[in-house]
Amino acid sequence: MTTLSEYNDVRVVWTDLNGVARGITIPGERAADACEEGVGFANGVAELTLEPGLLDDPRYGAEGGDMIAVPDTDSVRPVAWADDTAAVFADLTTVDGERFDLCARSALRSVLGDLEDEGYRAMAGVESEFSVLSPDGDDGWEPYNDRCSYDLSAVDAASGLIADWTDAMESAGHDVLGVHQESQPGQYEVNLAYDDALTTADGICFFRHMLKSVTRTHGHKASLMPRPYTGEDANGLHFHLSLWDPEASKNVFRSDDDDITFPAGKHPAGGSGLSATGRHFVGGLLDHMKALTAICAPTVNSYKRLLPGIWAPVNIAWGPDNRSTVLRLPPELGSATRIEHRVPDSACNPYLGMAASLAAGLDGIRNETDPGEPTTANAYEESYERLPRTLWSALERLEGDDVLTEALGPALVESFIRLKRDEFDRSMDHVSGWERDEYFDEF
Repeated sequence: MTTLSEYNDVRVVWTDLNGVARGITIPGERAADACEEGVGFANGVAELTLEPGLLDDPRYGAEGGDMIAVPDTDSVRPVAWADDTAAVFADLTTVDGERFDLCARSALRSVLGDLEDEGYRAMAGVESEFSVLSPDGDDGWEPYNDRCSYDLSAVDAASGLIADWTDAMESAGHDVLGVHQESQPGQYEVNLAYDDALTTADGICFFRHMLKSVTRTHGHKASLMPRPYTGEDANGLHFHLSLWDPEASKNVFRSDDDDITFPAGKHPAGGSGLSATGRHFVGGLLDHMKALTAICAPTVNSYKRLLPGIWAPVNIAWGPDNRSTVLRLPPELGSATRIEHRVPDSACNPYLGMAASLAAGLDGIRNETDPGEPTTANAYEESYERLPRTLWSALERLEGDDVLTEALGPALVESFIRLKRDEFDRSMDHVSGWERDEYFDEF
């Protein structure tokens, strides 16, 4: 096994509450000391706004002292686009070694521990959508291409980018299942194979850092903004979640009962079911979905994605192979049985999104929550409860959700809500071009 000291440079990485990667580069020869003692950071950095800056009254200000980033040596990944460099993900602690209350990675660890106490091991795969932009010749950016929806010429045009993205991820130990052009001009999707939930969350964080860095070396720009263009589709971050036994030898969502009808009929392999545990997991997600939306769709812009007509979820329903619902049961069953959570978008903090989603599912299992019958109908047109329409509305639901607050930690949820309300308030202070076009001459 390669040790950190064998690298010339080591990037110690963690995320703030927004999910933005933060960290420091240290010489490889100092890595052993860093693993033993941690690396200190001003703890207020954990709650930076996207502006960026600090809240007017942050939990941790200039007087707050340090938090300590403690590298997790099981998370080492070579940084293929930088010479002789590795990245290692860190958990944040206080100076006396206690969990730092705004550490998103530790929040996920805590929920995974709760699942393990119940006899479950959480596994997760991910579909990551993003936009690639090129210089427009006028100091701005425009979509990388004008293609859409699995267009092979778009894959050919981006072959160099795709090869470098794929090589970097596979060098880091993440299997890339596929890359394709998505529905929006310049939009691509990368699918990463499932792994344990913490490894997958680290992988998403690494992928985002890699994507921006590698794309920049090609003279282009990658954006994970949820909906960058009016009239076009948007960027999601779909979680594929399953629970297994502690040894990860049996998928506990699997069922051989022929009790679910897919759009094309019964599954040709015979069994087309979802276990009682899987159904209760779905029930918990649905029950907490309005609060989950604040974490999974965490920006003002996110709510311009959650609209009918752009293949993003709107109403709180679940169904077999149904992309109009918030939760989809994919047709790959047996050991591949899983729930696709379609609400998370490209801005979602992967640690918080996974932690909150798994905590909601576990709550459903504990309470044997009935998810109701799955639907194969168009959920956009059915009479279901709707997701929150704005970030502010979603934050109100999160504020009142005791299960998610307890799972993530009251201090973290409180700071997250304050951070996001500040973002919403700043958006309300901005007058857009659309508003001027709509109202300037009429009133």
